[in-house]
Amino acid sequence: MLSVGNDIVENHRIRELLEKHGDRFLKRVFTDEEVEYCHKHKDPVPFLAGRFACKEAVIKALNLNSGEVVDMREIELAGTNFGKKTLVIRGKTEKFFREKGFTRSSVSISHADHYATAVVIFYKEPQ
Repeated sequence: MLSVGNDIVENHRIRELLEKHGDRFLKRVFTDEEVEYCHKHKDPVPFLAGRFACKEAVIKALNLNSGEVVDMREIELAGTNFGKKTLVIRGKTEKFFREKGFTRSSVSISHADHYATAVVIFYKEPQ
């Protein structure tokens, strides 16, 4: 069994949040490692937008019940090399993941000049 979440983000929306709220926005949404990785690029916004879309896709794939809330910093897209990234889930978000019986995840992100998108798949492996 599996659960899928996807999201698309307009890069200008992330740029506006970054310009308006700066570090406050970054510290509220991203891990230090994600911020460091994104700021190594000439324009960090498409990379931040991709990670934001990934976090939203995770939340959708979790299919949370009313009142269940996660901290976006507990969801991290790890990996610094070009290509495949790894989804790292911690804290209460990992608890929700395990309670729903998920055992593995896959993630794919893409970003371009105007949009970033992410797809997350959670798997329940047979016992």
